[in-house]
Amino acid sequence: MKRTIIISVIGVAGLIASAVIIAKPWITIRQAKPIMVKGYAEQHVVADSGSLSAEVSAIGQTNADAYTSAGNSLEKVKQLMTAVLGNQMEMVELKTSVTEVVKQDEKGNKTNEVDFYRAVRRVRVNSSDVHGLEKLGRALSDLNTVGIHITVKGPEFFVSNLDEVKLDLIDRATENGKERAQRMAGSSGETLGSLVSARQGVIQITKKNSSQTSSYGIYDTETIDKVVKLVVTLEYEIAK
Repeated sequence: MKRTIIISVIGVAGLIASAVIIAKPWITIRQAKPIMVKGYAEQHVVADSGSLSAEVSAIGQTNADAYTSAGNSLEKVKQLMTAVLGNQMEMVELKTSVTEVVKQDEKGNKTNEVDFYRAVRRVRVNSSDVHGLEKLGRALSDLNTVGIHITVKGPEFFVSNLDEVKLDLIDRATENGKERAQRMAGSSGETLGSLVSARQGVIQITKKNSSQTSSYGIYDTETIDKVVKLVVTLEYEIAK
């Protein structure tokens, strides 16, 4: 009889242990961390301002000759800028530099004798006429074909209302993330609870149809038509 009782006690203890083991995964699920999801939103934007800079260089036998020659080239650049952009621009002359270039001996070593002077003059233009800037960039580069040594930097295109765009993207990305979280919870027979945390990712401003991203963010300045993208990370509780 005692032996039977002992066996029965052992059997009951085994059933209890098994029940605990089986219950552990359920307990783990109920105490799991909140659901983490990512919400995404993007918006097409068009640049409404831009800038372009041009650098002309010329050489001369004297400092004055080089400076004057570069100045004549710069004047032609300014005239072209005015012809293309008219009054829709702000023109700013940048730093001018004049350097002397010394002769070299037969072995390629520099001497103390001046060979010629090189002058570099620069100008920058800002404008809201983004398509005019695009046209101007091509026209300025073509000046190399008429003997003007010119280097064109840009144009670069910018969006002035980015703050408004960002706020709208935050709203839409957050709503997108919430919808994903609701679907995840619903597919498991659960109900979504309160928002625990929300983190905004970096803004990505890329060319159209581009998959390029960067952990530091991207700001494409080469194109007029752009796409602004934003990802947010959200954590939700499971409702009890």
